[in-house]
Amino acid sequence: MLNPMTRRCLLPTLAVLVGAQAAWAQNYPARPVTIYVGFSAGSSNDTTARTMALQLTESLGQQFVVINREGNSGVIAASLVAKSKPDGYTLSWGSISAIALSPAMMRSMPYDPTRDFAPVSVYHYIPYVMVAHASVPANNLKSLIALAKAQPGKMSFGSTGVGTSLHLATELVLTMSNLKMVHVPYRGTPSMTLDLLSGQIDLVTTSTTQVAPHIKSGRLRAIGVTSRQRSAQLPNVPTIEEAGLPGYEIVGWYSLLAPAATPRDIVMTLNKHFVQALTQPAVKANIAAEGALPGGNSPDQFAAFIRAEVEKYAKLIKLTGIKPDA
Repeated sequence: MLNPMTRRCLLPTLAVLVGAQAAWAQNYPARPVTIYVGFSAGSSNDTTARTMALQLTESLGQQFVVINREGNSGVIAASLVAKSKPDGYTLSWGSISAIALSPAMMRSMPYDPTRDFAPVSVYHYIPYVMVAHASVPANNLKSLIALAKAQPGKMSFGSTGVGTSLHLATELVLTMSNLKMVHVPYRGTPSMTLDLLSGQIDLVTTSTTQVAPHIKSGRLRAIGVTSRQRSAQLPNVPTIEEAGLPGYEIVGWYSLLAPAATPRDIVMTLNKHFVQALTQPAVKANIAAEGALPGGNSPDQFAAFIRAEVEKYAKLIKLTGIKPDA
């Protein structure tokens, strides 16, 4: 414990440091800012990040530059940012895969998603839709559940890989309904969709933009949307919660994150301009093209969301018996 004399000596120094930090934050940004994206150029992660970077550049008067560091489901880029100087000049375009899924799927993580970042805000939430091949005799979730229960382990569903959000979206339905189906993992959405359209598999959960045309043509049958809110692209399709599974929700999401210990004033400046950018026509058009729902939460709300997502997927992966990677 400091004695009174020591405290009196330290107080002026602390005041100077606090004042300097406040002035520094008020001048932010004074030079270009880098946003690291963990996926390839032209991907959905990349295009959304570039859309937001352009808006932040215009509103804050400094260049927000997007750099791609793809690999390991976004973990490489997120790790780089987590270990960067917390000055607001190195940011991460965070995704569900790098922040919520990888911690449950990897035995060793280079960062803690709940402690090593200063959350700024969510860009958008991506609803998925569960669809069945037209030959499957089920018009809704209840009839699908009844059909699967009548022939346990005989129906099949596809996904874009073990432990991905599309895999877990179907697994959560199976877990909540006490169903058994055969999982067929694919390396990408095109091959999965092709096999579904040809009737090689019965069911998938995927992005609404990917299958909306096939639903409208009648080649696929929509069972339910995975978000709590209906999709603007499929307004007549009920959510899975509405269709009979209370509490069900799985959505993809993109976001902006800074390293932990980034000054609060800088985080709030970023949040203010980020949320304002979500109202701009170019951003609204990008979100609509993604078939997504806009974000725009506060740093504290986003931090709570991350904690809930990490906990949810850790429990679900454990419950389904999926083994973490080495």
